[in-house]
Amino acid sequence: MHTRLPSRPRPAIKKVKEKNSLPAICGRVCPQETQCQKFCIVGKKGDPLSIGRLERFIADYELQKGVTVPPRSNSPVSGKVAIVGSGPAGLTAAADLAKLGHEVVIFEALHTPGGVLMYGIPEFRLPKKTVQAEVDYVKKLI
Repeated sequence: MHTRLPSRPRPAIKKVKEKNSLPAICGRVCPQETQCQKFCIVGKKGDPLSIGRLERFIADYELQKGVTVPPRSNSPVSGKVAIVGSGPAGLTAAADLAKLGHEVVIFEALHTPGGVLMYGIPEFRLPKKTVQAEVDYVKKLI
């Protein structure tokens, strides 16, 4: 399997973040081989795209160059949405809802946001600074 890197990382990260607000995390710990690459149509004629490596590369590039936060939706929604827990599901839900224009509040019982990402995955597999950067991105969205 070979890796195809984007020639223009900024548009690539923008495209990835339309559907995935945590690409630096997903690029490191998600089982892309069975969840994404298995269904990649490029794989019908050759090797599928290395989705995880692509996500990781462009997310790391963005962290080095400065994270870009998309503008809030022009159509604000009335009311607030409460998210209980700041693990991967809570962060994803908060980011997706904020992108749609909802006002989001996250409640977390522990000292540091991130849930299992911070407390359950070892540092060598998922660096805490990577998790913190993704949490900070979601905070900027909400």
